[in-house]
Amino acid sequence: MYTKSEVLQIAKAQLGLDYSCDLSRFEEGKNTLVENKLVEGRRIYDNDGCFLKILCLGGKSIITASPSIMPWCEEKLINKNAAWLFEYPNLREIDKKLGEFGHEIADVHHYYLPNAKAREIEAKTTVKWYEGKEISQFENDDRFGEAFAFDENHPDMIAVAAFDDDKILGMAGASADSETMWQIGIDVMPEYRGRGIGTNLITLLKNEVLKRGKIPFYGTVESHLNSQNIAISAGFFPAWAELYSKNKD
Repeated sequence: MYTKSEVLQIAKAQLGLDYSCDLSRFEEGKNTLVENKLVEGRRIYDNDGCFLKILCLGGKSIITASPSIMPWCEEKLINKNAAWLFEYPNLREIDKKLGEFGHEIADVHHYYLPNAKAREIEAKTTVKWYEGKEISQFENDDRFGEAFAFDENHPDMIAVAAFDDDKILGMAGASADSETMWQIGIDVMPEYRGRGIGTNLITLLKNEVLKRGKIPFYGTVESHLNSQNIAISAGFFPAWAELYSKNKD
């Protein structure tokens, strides 16, 4: 089992690859601005190589940008308090500047890491586990858009489903987004929400991922309070936030 310090160090090492910066930047007492470069070992998403992305972690920000917008970032963003960087007035200012280059804010998410001490629990329902290729049977099932990625850059590795007889009540899945970190997602059928099924499945899956020597992480958005509560109840703590841009349509 990992300590909280070990969990954070593994996450920082991965985020360093994602944000084109040395791990030592996380220990500096100031914000960091670096050029966006595609480093081997980074997590690869649709926003790979985007014009601007910003990480807020530990009271500091790491801004990874294309060269053309770096002077503006140096002037306008580098000295802003990372704790408040994603407030709407700042987001509006960032989005306006991105528009001058034909880009816009695509998304802002925040992410959770597991507490050091795993809480062993029993399944609330009958559950079934799925491994690797077994998950492919759900690829065209629109009930599980959060649980599974179906993307070769972050393959789905393991899943657990809650059942009532032969009816699936909910499903949680973990994808290998990097060598060290697996992302967890959850879908609970609307008629079964509010019964603790999501928290139970996420906790079971989190514990299993940790047993396999990987760090599970969980992402959601500011307004999704139910998702945030599931993460906290399942033994996660809020760890970092990310913003990334995209080309304007």
